[in-house]
Amino acid sequence: MTTLCATGKSSLDDVTPMYLWAYGNYKYEIEVKPNSHSSNCEVFESSYEDALSKFSDMVMHVEVPRPYHI
Repeated sequence: MTTLCATGKSSLDDVTPMYLWAYGNYKYEIEVKPNSHSSNCEVFESSYEDALSKFSDMVMHVEVPRPYHI
């Protein structure tokens, strides 16, 4: 099951949407959608905290959906 962990806008232009997805078993994906026809993804293994930290370094403002608020 894929779960949306966080969203934000790219720190490079403050426009491009970015998403942090969890696949379970410490597998995460950062998705960048520069336009409606393409996306770029990076899949990696880490803890939730490290994945969120990596994502935070790439975006201007991180928004975490309700179920993930700590």
